[in-house]
Amino acid sequence: MSLQPGQALLIKGFFANGSECSYPRPFLIIESSASVIRCLNVSSIKGKAAKLSYPSNKNISNYNPPFMYPSFVKLDELYEIEQFPELSRLLLCGGKTLDQRSLSTIISDFNSYSSANEVLTVSFSKQQLEQRNTLLKGSTYQT
Repeated sequence: MSLQPGQALLIKGFFANGSECSYPRPFLIIESSASVIRCLNVSSIKGKAAKLSYPSNKNISNYNPPFMYPSFVKLDELYEIEQFPELSRLLLCGGKTLDQRSLSTIISDFNSYSSANEVLTVSFSKQQLEQRNTLLKGSTYQT
């Protein structure tokens, strides 16, 4: 299954500052090619409503699907993830996508933000994700 913009993944990885994340986090796919997907980090608004005032954070209207709770995206961090078939195991909401209007707004907001501000880019390889995500373990052929 090829991953599509608007879908969301629940991934355990590391943050843009390099620190390890001890729990899986949601990521919204904003771009997809045969070799890489580009995602934005998503966070629940619960207990963090004040963070919506930051220019780098944008509320996700019509968040469900694929997110269960009111959420926002972080525009100052871009995650580039090596595309491989087993990533579909990490899809949220059965692979349902964010509505097209909300996705288009987020992509436009990201493009505007990134043209005027620094955006940290983090890359995840297949191997890095397999080491951190139990649903991906065993997805490679072992001799």
